[in-house]
Amino acid sequence: MHNPNTGYWSRRMIVSMMPLLVVACSGGGSPPAEHVESEVPSSPEYEVVFAGRVGDASELFGMNISDGIRQQLTTLPASAGFPVWSHGGDRILFVAMSAETSDLMVMDPATGEMSVLVAGNGNPADWGPAGERILITAGIDGGGRGLFIVDLRDGATERVVTGSSGDAYARWSPVGDAVVYESGRDGNPEIYWTSLETGETRRLTDNQSLDEWPSFSPDGGRIAWASGTEEDKNLWIMQADGSQKQQVSRNSMFGDAFPEWSPDGRQILLTVRQEDEFVLQLIDIETGEATPLGPGTAPSWLKGQ
Repeated sequence: MHNPNTGYWSRRMIVSMMPLLVVACSGGGSPPAEHVESEVPSSPEYEVVFAGRVGDASELFGMNISDGIRQQLTTLPASAGFPVWSHGGDRILFVAMSAETSDLMVMDPATGEMSVLVAGNGNPADWGPAGERILITAGIDGGGRGLFIVDLRDGATERVVTGSSGDAYARWSPVGDAVVYESGRDGNPEIYWTSLETGETRRLTDNQSLDEWPSFSPDGGRIAWASGTEEDKNLWIMQADGSQKQQVSRNSMFGDAFPEWSPDGRQILLTVRQEDEFVLQLIDIETGEATPLGPGTAPSWLKGQ
């Protein structure tokens, strides 16, 4: 698939699941984590985190939508990307990639302290609602890729049974009872939903377009995703059961979009391409009006504070 972040980090870096090395957990008598210091304020004043280019690499930035003031949060020997706020904003999950390794890491935004959560995994991940588990993509025995839940309290890992070995970029529902993700099991990427309680799996899209990067609304009732070709993707939303599909934007996207809902569910942050630069764009769902917010990619909006 097209990767809009050449020179930043690879979207589809899939690593072997065995062995999965969890080197840092929260609680449960876990082993000490490797720490990296970063200079950030003791009281963060930003609601959106995202990746931005710094030289030939990328770092994490924070920003408030209201004033657009950017604050660099990391200075790493590796490229940082795919940041995700935990519910309530006490931690930020992200990927750090270098020529030697790719790790899932966590940062305390109040202190700037960072730890490796899952070593050797450079795929986007998501927090569980309670902040005790994360949802990751990893390679599986025999080839392909699957979705896994890692319990940060004891490092226990459980595969999400979806009936496929071609799943990626999963997001957890706000109440924690289901996941939504893209899967190539039918020949091209489509959006699927799987219940974590019953294992029921539903295909939500069915077309010849590339359907990618799904994201639950804050109330769990709707799903946003990117659909189209690599040269012309657009923002779509639908009900969580796959009904009432609605195209929101037109001729605005290129490649991956990383749609991210606002806390009130009225707006969505996107990554779009303008000439040779990837920028953040705020879309009003009702009107389709787009507001540019400057360079950046793969945003996460603080919710539940």
